Amino acid sequence: MEYIFDKKIDRTGSNSIKWDLTENFFGKEDCLPLWVADSDWETAPEIKEALKSRLDHGVFGYTFPSKELSEIIINWVKKHYNWQIKKEWIVYSNGVVPSINIAIRAFSVPGDGVIIQPPVYYPFSSTIKNTGRQIVNNQLLNKENYYEINFKGLKNILSSDSEEGCKRTELFLFCNPHNPVGRVWNKKELSEINQVVLENEMILISDEIHADFIFADNQHIPAASLSPEIEMQSITLMAPSKTFNIAGLKTSFAIIPNQKIKKKFINVKNHLVGKGNIFGLIAMQAAYNKGEPWLRAQLKYLEENIDYTADYLNKNMPEIKYYKPEGTYLFWLDLRDVNKYSEDINDKLVKKFGIALEPGNWFGENGEGFLRMNIATPRKNIKKALKGIEKYLDKYAR
Repeated sequence: MEYIFDKKIDRTGSNSIKWDLTENFFGKEDCLPLWVADSDWETAPEIKEALKSRLDHGVFGYTFPSKELSEIIINWVKKHYNWQIKKEWIVYSNGVVPSINIAIRAFSVPGDGVIIQPPVYYPFSSTIKNTGRQIVNNQLLNKENYYEINFKGLKNILSSDSEEGCKRTELFLFCNPHNPVGRVWNKKELSEINQVVLENEMILISDEIHADFIFADNQHIPAASLSPEIEMQSITLMAPSKTFNIAGLKTSFAIIPNQKIKKKFINVKNHLVGKGNIFGLIAMQAAYNKGEPWLRAQLKYLEENIDYTADYLNKNMPEIKYYKPEGTYLFWLDLRDVNKYSEDINDKLVKKFGIALEPGNWFGENGEGFLRMNIATPRKNIKKALKGIEKYLDKYAR
C-alpha cells in the first residue's frame, strides 16, 4: 500500500491546538504553525479502519484494555527496542504528561527536588512546579550544537556539599530521545545515567514517547533495559500518540517492573486518571499490531524532510546553526548569532512573515536564542517556513 504524506489537509476549524490557537499564543491567526509536536498528515489507514469498526458498534460504555493488547505491546517493545518486558509490568494511563504528574506525586513530597536536563520539554518544569516540588537543573552541555549530558554537574548536584544537594532529590525526570535537541542517548551515556540513579537510590522516570523516531544509524535503547537493577528503579513512559499521530486520543502506558513501585503508582493514578478511553485503546492496538508498514513510510518521508531542511539551511542560512536530529521530528535552530532573544525572533516571524515556531526559552534559560521547528508536515510547508525565516534574516540580520 502507498502512503501519502504530501496530501494537503486543512486542519483549521478542527479544534487543533497547533492550527486554531496560534492567535492565543502568538497574537496572529493567519500563519503557518510548526510549533506543537503533532503531525500534519492522517494517521495509518489501519487505525482509521479499526476506529470506524468500533464506532459502528454504537455503544461506548465503560471499557478496559483487551487481553491481546498487552501481548501486542510486549512484542512491539521487544522487536523495536530489544527489551523483553512482562505483562504485569504494564500500566495503562491517559498520557505521558499525566503519568509524569502521577509519578512525581507518588514518589516525592512538596519541597523535594526533581532533576531535569534543560533545554527540555517544558511540561517537565511546569509539572514539577505545579506539584509543589523543586526543579533541580542539570543543564545539557552544548558542544558546537551537539548536546551532551553534564555528568560532572549531575554528580555535583547530588553531592551533600552542594547547595542543590541539600534538597531531598530522589527523582530523575529523563527524556530519551531528547526533546527539543534531538539526541538519542547511546548505551554509554545511559549506563552512566543509570549508575548515578542507582548509587543515589533514585527513581528514573524516563519519557520515551519519541522512541520510534530514530534516524540514520542510531538506536533507541530504553534506559531501563540495560540491567535488572535499573529496571527495579525505573518508570518508563511510552505511547503511540506521536508515532501514529493520535495524541488527541489520550492513551499511553507505563512500564514498571518493580511491583512495589507499580502499586504505589497505580494508587495515585486511580485518584487522578483512568486507563485511556475506548478509541485510544482501539487505536493503540491497531497501531502496534498493524501500523508498522505505515511507520516505515513515515520515517522515510521524515528523513527526506530532515535532509531537505539541513541542505536549505546550509546553502541559504549559514548564520543559523543547527543539530541534525538523531531522533524526534524536531529541528533545534540556533539563532544566537542573529538575535539572542527567542520570543523577539518568533514574534517577528509570526507578525511579519506568517511563520510560527516555538521559542527556545520555553524549554529553559539555556534555550534562549533558539527556536524549535516541527518538520512532521508536508514538504511544501517546510519550504514556506524556511523561506519565511530567510526573509527574516534579510530584513533584520543581513
